[in-house]
Amino acid sequence: MLLGSGHIGTWLGRKTERDIIAACAKHLEIIFGITNQFKLFMDAYLDGDIDKTKFYAKEVVQRERDADIVKRKLIDDLMVTSLHPMDQDEIIRLVLTADDIAAHLKSATRKITYTDVSTIPESIKDGLRAIVNRLVDENVALMKAVEAVADGSRDVADKAEMTERIEEEIDDLRVDLLAKILKWGDNAEHVSDWLMLKEGVENIESSSDKMEDTVDVLRAIAILRGNG
Repeated sequence: MLLGSGHIGTWLGRKTERDIIAACAKHLEIIFGITNQFKLFMDAYLDGDIDKTKFYAKEVVQRERDADIVKRKLIDDLMVTSLHPMDQDEIIRLVLTADDIAAHLKSATRKITYTDVSTIPESIKDGLRAIVNRLVDENVALMKAVEAVADGSRDVADKAEMTERIEEEIDDLRVDLLAKILKWGDNAEHVSDWLMLKEGVENIESSSDKMEDTVDVLRAIAILRGNG
């Protein structure tokens, strides 16, 4: 596991709340896994492998549902826990913000599956690979920030800054990619292809934004615990 209950247990310092802590860890792990599944989906899609594209699309959707189940139970459990209200607020903000990462990737997956990859220009395919690869890099940076908070490290700010830098790069990639998609749209045979692809790219960028928002929550948690 990325985060064992022992690590987060030290973070919050409440052994009696191990179930909630473990659920928080499980939720984050599912979110991180969804990003990796999304990359596999995009690789298969761009390679024109229809069977793998369908398989990984289902994986993204199912894992997002799994994350929702964990999220709902976690929030229900928090309503009857003895955790301090400040700790409850931190956990809820972390879970809800991270959950949006998965929601946007699920939305991107569904929209992109409605397009015909054979009609997409190679320059746009290259742009899609580039933005997805950086999204995975941002995912890794966010994981390191989570680990730093869980371990009580003093370098949370540095890890958070890395996440933010990658988010800025993704935003730049998005602008360039959307310009290419819109230009392609002037002559595309089917409006749905370029329009759904454009919306999918917007979802990818929104997922990146939510990673940055998540790391902001982590940084606040670290500051409150004297590890910022």
